[in-house]
Amino acid sequence: MKFSDTSYNLRIELDTKHCELSPPEFEKLERGLEPLRKPVESFPVSDLYITIMFHPRSNSYRVKTALVLTGRTLVSGDADSQYYPAFERCVRKLIKRLDEYKGS
Repeated sequence: MKFSDTSYNLRIELDTKHCELSPPEFEKLERGLEPLRKPVESFPVSDLYITIMFHPRSNSYRVKTALVLTGRTLVSGDADSQYYPAFERCVRKLIKRLDEYKGS
């Protein structure tokens, strides 16, 4: 399943593998991205790619994110038995990496 949102400065593309998200789960992901929206608004390019994969053998989720900015791509990944905690940690890691990038 693929989903794309370009209604904000932060363009989002979501891809799921071996799982499907309901509309309320999409909304929860959108809300979870709020802390990332403000820090990227000054960049002319800010594309976020999110991949959520379910691994049935281990009954776990792997979340990968890539934030494409002008001149740099920041990546993060995490795993958990539920997708949302892994997603939250990925967002926190991206914010930390973005702060480091802006400070350099």
